[in-house]
Amino acid sequence: MVLGSLFQAFQNLFKRKAATNDITFPPEPTPKLEHLLQGVPEDIGLFILKRFDAGAFSQELLKSVIAPLASDDKNEDGQIEEGTYAGTQLALTEYYDRIEQSYASWFHTLGIEPIIPQVLTLEQKASRYLWSTDNDYPPHLKSIPSKDRHSELEIFDKLGLVETATLLPKIVPKKGFLGAFSTWLYKAANDQIHGTAYEGLTISDVEKANRDNKKTGTDVMRGDNIGLLPDWWSDARFSQQYFTGTNPTTIGVAPLQWTNVFKAGATKQGRKDVVDIIDSSDKLYYQDYSYLREAVGIEEDAEFLSQDKDTETRYACASVTLFSLSDDGKLHPLAIIIDWKGDIDRSVVVFNKRLQPSNPYYAKPSEDEKNDWPWRYAKTCAQVSDGMWHEISVHLTHTHLIEEAVIVAANRTLPPDHPVFRILEPHWFRTLSLNAAARNTLVPSIILDLVGMTPVQAKSLVNYAYDTFNFTENYVPEQLKNRGFEPGKLDEPKLRNYAYGRNIVQIWDAIHVFVTSLVSLDYADEQQETGDKKGNRQYVSEDQHITSWCAELQDKDKGRLPSFPTIKTRAQLIDALTMSIHIASPQHTAVNYLQNFYQSFVIAKPPALYTRLPTTLTDLNAIDEKYFVKTLPISRQREWLLAAQVPWLLSFRVAQEYNLVTYAASVWNIYKKKGKEDEVAIKQSARTFYQELRSLIGEFAKHSNEMDEGSVPYVVMDPNATAVSILI
Repeated sequence: MVLGSLFQAFQNLFKRKAATNDITFPPEPTPKLEHLLQGVPEDIGLFILKRFDAGAFSQELLKSVIAPLASDDKNEDGQIEEGTYAGTQLALTEYYDRIEQSYASWFHTLGIEPIIPQVLTLEQKASRYLWSTDNDYPPHLKSIPSKDRHSELEIFDKLGLVETATLLPKIVPKKGFLGAFSTWLYKAANDQIHGTAYEGLTISDVEKANRDNKKTGTDVMRGDNIGLLPDWWSDARFSQQYFTGTNPTTIGVAPLQWTNVFKAGATKQGRKDVVDIIDSSDKLYYQDYSYLREAVGIEEDAEFLSQDKDTETRYACASVTLFSLSDDGKLHPLAIIIDWKGDIDRSVVVFNKRLQPSNPYYAKPSEDEKNDWPWRYAKTCAQVSDGMWHEISVHLTHTHLIEEAVIVAANRTLPPDHPVFRILEPHWFRTLSLNAAARNTLVPSIILDLVGMTPVQAKSLVNYAYDTFNFTENYVPEQLKNRGFEPGKLDEPKLRNYAYGRNIVQIWDAIHVFVTSLVSLDYADEQQETGDKKGNRQYVSEDQHITSWCAELQDKDKGRLPSFPTIKTRAQLIDALTMSIHIASPQHTAVNYLQNFYQSFVIAKPPALYTRLPTTLTDLNAIDEKYFVKTLPISRQREWLLAAQVPWLLSFRVAQEYNLVTYAASVWNIYKKKGKEDEVAIKQSARTFYQELRSLIGEFAKHSNEMDEGSVPYVVMDPNATAVSILI
């Protein structure tokens, strides 16, 4: 009976019928601007604030002396020390309506966290926010103080969490159930059950199952995934993902070293047409994962694999892809090294038979392209490498874990009312609890069961990604420039399809202006403001708390981020704070919330390969559809279900109360009736930030519409969909 119920729940979960099974082609266009602006009136005073932003509200409670100090600030008689709770009753009466409408009241009703958050002194924070000595992961918090602790039911969508919690440990065990349910799984794994996504007789079978079993539309893409497009496997779709997919952050101009490598390979294979393109191009682009073996600590010619006694062997690869970019903005793959082994003669490189993009770009691809299985296999290798680096580095390490180091160091060195802490704290909501869940569950129980490397290698890759991350070189203008995308040239026709780059530089600028206005209230400009102009503000170099914060992050035994700047000027402080907010908000949003669209259709971006990689071009050219299917996790229930379900869980659209627009409106509402000079300035800064975010909604829609006709709309960075913090 129990197994039957589980089986029925399993079927319901993966057989949610879409309203229609018809394929949308080309994809639905970007929503109209009037739709995107619903609920975001031009006048911030008309914005309906359903709930105050959590961090902004917490900071206001502290400033108004409403938030009590932690319990160990009582004296020997058990009473709060004089002055720490002064005026609380009067303040509570004054702010009663605000509290009742706030997130705090709502959480209190659910019994999740108290109405009034605790405030820890600097000494208390330094004693409670301790660095972990766990060397498996980069520096992180040893244990989470109660004030920052959130349950899984707060972090994840409740229905999604229940489904996933049921699915992962129970329905998909490494070693199966007894009885009928186990038998069903066994038959599906052995291709005896037809009409499921797991039999994998042909790629068409999987495509049909995907159409017939569309998931609930809980994400920014309304439940769609790339497998619903008839050309999901095409060169056009493959290329687009490096500009607007889950990882649009690492593609860059190919250096001479790599163009020469590909030229040598083309010469050896007699591909003069490729050599001519390389010689005549002033700029080619590449996606480089050649360093992955070095990153995990294995020899450059060693096989990249994971062997588990309970599962089949999984393989990884270190691919390198070469692209051309036409003057009208069409990115096109020219060649792929499926697995770099330190030398072109030891590595298998394949060149595209079609050296020019389709015309029109998203016209239905030819059957020749569809049936070019060696080339499709090579693109799959590139997707495996990119997916592995995205999940472990770009997503987990470069957002979650880098931000955690900033959070821990700040709590250990900055008083709760410090200007820097006040600016950053709203962008840390839920992050510490979420990261702890990732280290305790997501990585060891899911990621390590999917990737083609050992647990030791995967953890080495996390630490490599952390230790090679350069904080200042990843400031958006600098990072784009280093990859060959000049921020001032992103609106040129050639880069119109790089919507991520066009968006991220604009939202960086908006955050930078907002942070500048806040920082300028407390710190004077060393270059221009002296004497009377300085007023009662201090210079950044005079603030010992900022000095301590930097030292804490740079310390090899603490934050382990030597690239974090030694902040001595107001300009440096503004940049560092902008970067911290950027990581937590638009950057994490960009690399997280499209996972369901691009990864839940597992064969489009599998986490690993399931057959040994070809070691010669002859072997690669012999690949047909039957062999190609064997390389994919089509008939492997556990891997397929994990790989399909988790991106869905992590892609739930951000609730309105946690987006960047609501944050700006919350700050404005908190200060709208206040009259002191600095309070009026904060109110105006919040209004300006809100107006800029509202204008970016239209700008980002425009960027999406200017991409090639038929492109997947790029709506993930809409400020209405941009989370205020790393909260999922």
